[in-house]
Amino acid sequence: MHRAAAIALFGAVACASAMPRNGGEPDADRPANQSDQPVRIALATAAGSPRIGATGAWAIYSRNSANLVTRGAAGGTMRIERRGGQLVAVRDDGSVTSRSPGPFIIRARDPGTFLTHEGKRYRGEFVITPATSGLLVVNRLGVESYLRGVVPLEIGNRAAGEEAAVQAQAVAARSYSYIKMAGSATRGFDMYSSVQDQVYGGVDAEKPMADAAVLATADMVLRYGGRIVNTPYSSTCGGSTAAVQEVWWREPPQPHLQPVSDRIPGSDKFYCDPSPRFRWTSTFEKNELKETLEKYLGQYTRGVEPSVAPNPTSPRVSVGSVRAARVDGRTPSDRVSTLSVRTSGGNYVLRGNDIRFVLRTPSGTILNSTYFTAETTLDGSGELSRLTVRGGGYGHGIGMCQWGAIGRARAGQDYRTILTTYYSGTTVGSVN
Repeated sequence: MHRAAAIALFGAVACASAMPRNGGEPDADRPANQSDQPVRIALATAAGSPRIGATGAWAIYSRNSANLVTRGAAGGTMRIERRGGQLVAVRDDGSVTSRSPGPFIIRARDPGTFLTHEGKRYRGEFVITPATSGLLVVNRLGVESYLRGVVPLEIGNRAAGEEAAVQAQAVAARSYSYIKMAGSATRGFDMYSSVQDQVYGGVDAEKPMADAAVLATADMVLRYGGRIVNTPYSSTCGGSTAAVQEVWWREPPQPHLQPVSDRIPGSDKFYCDPSPRFRWTSTFEKNELKETLEKYLGQYTRGVEPSVAPNPTSPRVSVGSVRAARVDGRTPSDRVSTLSVRTSGGNYVLRGNDIRFVLRTPSGTILNSTYFTAETTLDGSGELSRLTVRGGGYGHGIGMCQWGAIGRARAGQDYRTILTTYYSGTTVGSVN
């Protein structure tokens, strides 16, 4: 999970409202209980002409679900297009439905039928709305059903003996979801289906162990002081998790997101040792470093002062020759808090997680973590010819360490112990 999400707290969660009826059609995937609130997941935010279908009989409705636009057969697909500011469905034979201002609501007509978007199967229903650019495709379904398509992609397909880690992942993902649902009223969806929030793969991603974990922890969330809390998590902490303000430096401190050691008691080992990125090395040659700095520095710095927020529209920065890259500060968890870059074109300061988004590989992959040391090599003219970064961990390092949770599960810890260790001062309880 990738994710500089807001670290807000919120109080009582409103009682769940049932998802809209199909105008008399049976719902294919209605929430199983009253606390299984509907959640809106953006599958695409600027789709051109998304292909929609279902494994069984399905239908398209417009606006408030009262108007039937067309029906679809099992295995059949249609493309949704925007024409003249309105929506139409284009059938496989090329014929089109009547135009509608939208939104289009796509629902299964039979229990057990899954909808499809670009060939992938999903529970619940689709809501397709005209967006600023293209079409917004949203999968609306119950939270518990959503988690079935999230947990296995976030924690992986685990082995016997690691069930507690998967259960901890389910609770963390559920808590994160409720926080996001509470703060998304002004847009047409609650979460992205990618690392911008939580990776979601629908029915095709579901796994038996993850399904069992979601069921075993049904409705369970993390609370601090009685309120549900946001629960960021990442792959590998590298030895210690981080306080939120250490990495997402624009965020205020949060009492439940403090540094937690992942060291195994009485040992020089760590619970997240098995991670393939527990320790790593990245090397930037002269031209690679120059390219990544020129491409990304402008998005995260303004001269010597850090920017208020990333600006993806910033133009390339002409750095000239790179003279130095120096770690100027560290956080309590030993992560890099500030990295100074000196070039012939100007001096720059990077802070916290921004460092990862500037130091990228030629393919655009961000740096594994901010838990690193930096070694520089100069050429005969005093220019930096190589930057070697030796580090530990993978991800932002805030909250639950997923590989640490796996190690703790192997050591016999249950999911409640795992969660209350990584999220200081929290308790596990029902969302209601």
